[in-house]
Amino acid sequence: MLKRVMTFLRQRVTILVDFRIRLKPIRLIAPKWILLVICLIMVSFIGTGGRSIFCCVGNQIVSCKLIRLEQKNQELLGKYTELEEDADSLGELLALMESHDIQLRMYKNMEIWPEDIRQLGVGGPAVETPEMIELREMGSSHYHGVAEIKKSIDALLRKALYQQESFVEIEKKLTKDEYMLDHTPSITPTEGHLTSGFGYRIDPFLHCIKMHTGVDISNKPGTPILASADGVVSFTGYLSGYGLTVKIDHGNEIETLYGHLSEFYVKEGQSVLRGEAIGAMGNTGRSTGPHLHYEVRVAGRPINPKGYFLDEVRRGQP
Repeated sequence: MLKRVMTFLRQRVTILVDFRIRLKPIRLIAPKWILLVICLIMVSFIGTGGRSIFCCVGNQIVSCKLIRLEQKNQELLGKYTELEEDADSLGELLALMESHDIQLRMYKNMEIWPEDIRQLGVGGPAVETPEMIELREMGSSHYHGVAEIKKSIDALLRKALYQQESFVEIEKKLTKDEYMLDHTPSITPTEGHLTSGFGYRIDPFLHCIKMHTGVDISNKPGTPILASADGVVSFTGYLSGYGLTVKIDHGNEIETLYGHLSEFYVKEGQSVLRGEAIGAMGNTGRSTGPHLHYEVRVAGRPINPKGYFLDEVRRGQP
């Protein structure tokens, strides 16, 4: 076998090289083993060069990817830097809102939530976004900074939700208080002179001491009588002693009574607003002259109406 191989390698071959610029081609005669050696050298050279080219191209691809990743890294960092600035501004705004919240609660005698409740839910690890996961997997040095920004933003969002809840509660309180104010007697129901106050007095007809459950305001007949607060007319008609009378239900067990009228401008079931004319001053019922007998009742019990005169009235006596 070895002899056959050696014999094969010693055989000569003829190679014709035609350069096309000569009339005759060049004839080369060489043993086969020389051709084999030349081929091996060429294959080795091509393999080494190929590996070099492959490594160079591979390095170039990796370098391009790294450049793109770094660009994306910087882009993400820029976005989170903007978020950090926005978070600082939002934090200042929330602090201002919290201050107003406390002031409103103090003004309306509402409970001020303790600081530990206000901070409820603040803290804990930040939930990773896809961008943060990418930064972590890249081993970016900015990951921890971004995570802190994300944590701050999450805390601010929770605070904002709390603040929204608190303001809704305050709004309900203000709405309720506004309703209460609108439906609480607060003006003098007519112009004139206060001729008789609330409390015990000598009855002008019986000439003995009796309880006077309202106040009397005198003026000329036909003087407009006004509703002292928002409400619903619960009665219009004649009452013994009071003559022509209007009653208004203001809700919350508050009722006002207007007696000795000469005529009505409203009817039962009608809604009225504070300051709306409901009738005219007269001298009906048990009366010594034209005047308004005005009562405020809470849960059916007469209360001194002077405590509800928040406007000015000319009084003939205290």
